[in-house]
Amino acid sequence: MKKIFKRILQVTFLAIITAILTIITIVLFPQRLFAYKMEYKYFTVYSNDKIGNDIKIVLDNAMNLVKKSEINDPNYNYNVILCFNSFYNKIDEKLLGTGRTARATLNSVIIKVKIDPKNNLAFPTFHKACEVNLTELLAHEMTHCLQENKYGITKFNPLNHPEFWKLEGYPEYISKQNHLSSKDYSLTTDIDRYVNLASKTKDIWILEEEGGCEVPNYYYKGRLMIEYLMDVRHFSYTKILNDTVSENTVYREMIKWKDGTKKSNN
Repeated sequence: MKKIFKRILQVTFLAIITAILTIITIVLFPQRLFAYKMEYKYFTVYSNDKIGNDIKIVLDNAMNLVKKSEINDPNYNYNVILCFNSFYNKIDEKLLGTGRTARATLNSVIIKVKIDPKNNLAFPTFHKACEVNLTELLAHEMTHCLQENKYGITKFNPLNHPEFWKLEGYPEYISKQNHLSSKDYSLTTDIDRYVNLASKTKDIWILEEEGGCEVPNYYYKGRLMIEYLMDVRHFSYTKILNDTVSENTVYREMIKWKDGTKKSNN
């Protein structure tokens, strides 16, 4: 009887371990769950819907943004998994929670919401239904892949990572390079806009761009601080990661610089 009971426990334990490993494998490597695959330059795109050529323009534009990053690896390749309304998306939400528009895992960019590549749009619905720039969304998540590639999974993973303003601020900074380099853009004006919006809300959600979706406060604030450190102080991203100066200190320094710059320009 004891042998039978022991055998049952062993089989049950093995079944549980097998199930856990299977789920982990599906979450990390879901490519085989999708009916269609398209290979294009640095990308392999997976989807349960036929993949049109419109996505190629979006991929090219996202790659052009990511190439501006100091941590870009010219030999790096990405999986782009379009999983809206898929079985994989349901598994992913059961395990990792609902609400994400996209995420990066290893070298895979997981786009979890409906997209319209022809019009360069994605449609988040968690906080509120809205539209975001698909190119910027891809570039943001691609930069997360490069963070892990450059600095290692032990330093960039869900359980251990830099402060949120460093973690999310840099991908925001890279993904919005076209906007930040436009003639009409001013960092001091954008800082004033952030300060004004942040003073009017008590929750974490803030409108980073006019007409866009609201994002957690640290995305917008982090991007401004990264931009200040890189474009004004000329820090590298590696130096920012290694710097032990507190977030509040950097923020106060940025505000002081902004006030001094505006005063000297008047």
